[in-house]
Amino acid sequence: MGPYVGVARHSLVGTHLGVTPDRNHLLIGVHITVNIVGSRRWTLRYAPEVVPLLLISNNPKYRQVLQADGGHITVEDGRGSVAGFAISPIGLEAQSRLTSRWRAYTAGAAGGVWFTREVPTAYSRAFNYTFEVGGGLVWQYRFRESLRLGYKFHHLSNLYTAPDNPGIDGAVFLLGFDRAIRSHH
Repeated sequence: MGPYVGVARHSLVGTHLGVTPDRNHLLIGVHITVNIVGSRRWTLRYAPEVVPLLLISNNPKYRQVLQADGGHITVEDGRGSVAGFAISPIGLEAQSRLTSRWRAYTAGAAGGVWFTREVPTAYSRAFNYTFEVGGGLVWQYRFRESLRLGYKFHHLSNLYTAPDNPGIDGAVFLLGFDRAIRSHH
């Protein structure tokens, strides 16, 4: 288990998943793994994540304007970062030993994120679903301590539970520290 920091610049823009441009991501998270099955060369692990801070830049701020007929409209009132808390209880990670100190991994996770306001537009939601896939390298520099260097594709959207669902994608590069609570064999 261990903390990590992830950064993505200029959100990826596609035609099917995330279509929101010009957003940066900052993730400060905790990665947890529990062995499910394995051998000396490989392991399959349960890998949930908790992200106490997920910042998305350049998100519109909104305010309600009273109309003459008594109704309200939502208007954009500037832009700024929006903070969220995320948890991904569904996660798997596979590791393969390359040398005595190096392992390669691939991982995927899914969960939800709660932001302080609607993301990424006024008619979307503050709650979004997330999924991510990626991989990288783990360097064991001490008996129970390792450094993790990786990449993950991170997607968030409200899955059409609001009138607007443009989604945001990020190419997240991450650096983490892992500490084994028990040694693995």
